[in-house]
Amino acid sequence: MRGANLALIILFVASISAFSSAETESQELLVEEIGDAPGKLWGPGEISEQWQIVSPNNSTTIGTFPLNDSVDVFALNISSTNWTMVGFWVSNNDSVSISVQRLNQSTWSIVEFANGDEGELGLDHGLHAIRLERIGSFEEEISYRFTLENIGSFDGEERFVNLAWMFTPFYVFAGAILILPLVIVLWWNRNDLLPSGKKVGELLENERYILNALRERFSTSDGAMRREEVNLALSVLGEGSWNSVSEELGVPEIRHFTENIDICAWRFEGSSRSFLIGIRTGISSWEMAAIRIFSPLGEVTTIHSVVPEMVFQDDEVFIGNLEGGTTTFVQIETLGNPPVVNMHISGLVNGKPVAAVPTNSIELEEE
Repeated sequence: MRGANLALIILFVASISAFSSAETESQELLVEEIGDAPGKLWGPGEISEQWQIVSPNNSTTIGTFPLNDSVDVFALNISSTNWTMVGFWVSNNDSVSISVQRLNQSTWSIVEFANGDEGELGLDHGLHAIRLERIGSFEEEISYRFTLENIGSFDGEERFVNLAWMFTPFYVFAGAILILPLVIVLWWNRNDLLPSGKKVGELLENERYILNALRERFSTSDGAMRREEVNLALSVLGEGSWNSVSEELGVPEIRHFTENIDICAWRFEGSSRSFLIGIRTGISSWEMAAIRIFSPLGEVTTIHSVVPEMVFQDDEVFIGNLEGGTTTFVQIETLGNPPVVNMHISGLVNGKPVAAVPTNSIELEEE
């Protein structure tokens, strides 16, 4: 009976010892940085005690970045002959980043690395590197602590097996199924998305008709088109017919082009004092825009009429606000007998006053 009790006591003591030993092994190992860790990797024959070697077995290392120090490099020793998966992270510090680098054991060059976003990396037998880097200001001392965890060993020969090819048929099938509704919708709306050449031709023909009617109206004095028709024609041209007008009317007599505005002025045969002025704005909008027709020689020039109707006084027409990327056409008729005239366009762009004055002028015929 005594022998049985003694055996039970021995078994109980052994169990407690084993439990205590296991609990001690599972506890985290706390390591402090010795001195100031180097800021670079070691080279062939350079590894020395200044690169502090840490263990991957559930260890936490405490370190510091002094002033003007931004990088600390530690050595990581993998003693297992098999590959070891190591987990790593920085605790409660957004000012420090961590990465683990797998090194070639002959040249010490970096073969592979993982940062704190991945949080783990497989390492073979030998010495590898842990890199801590400061993020942000260098004007104060920063403390950090990083933890390493031995996740387990695995066979390195099977590590790089790529099985992505097995999913290629699935990817092709899934892609075809997902894109099929889009193809159907595009086919149903092909006439709206891809306008035919017939529609483009009709649009150009309409523009050409409007331009010919305007030319006829401006070149005669009997008013072949009513004022309302001219207003409508100019508004239609202003919807985006800049290229068509330029091609149909030819080279303008006045042209001024900058990144903020493009200004052209045309005259028609038989209407020396009637101008068709086109204004195309750039990216910026113009506020309180105005056009002034003046004689660079000082003669008096007066505006007689404006189409479409706008406020004008003496030699100036008040256009108003012009949105960015829009086109506006104005027909201006003048009075007076100056031999040459020029234009002056002014307004506010981004709250600042801007003026555009073409360098060339228009020579007028004496009436």
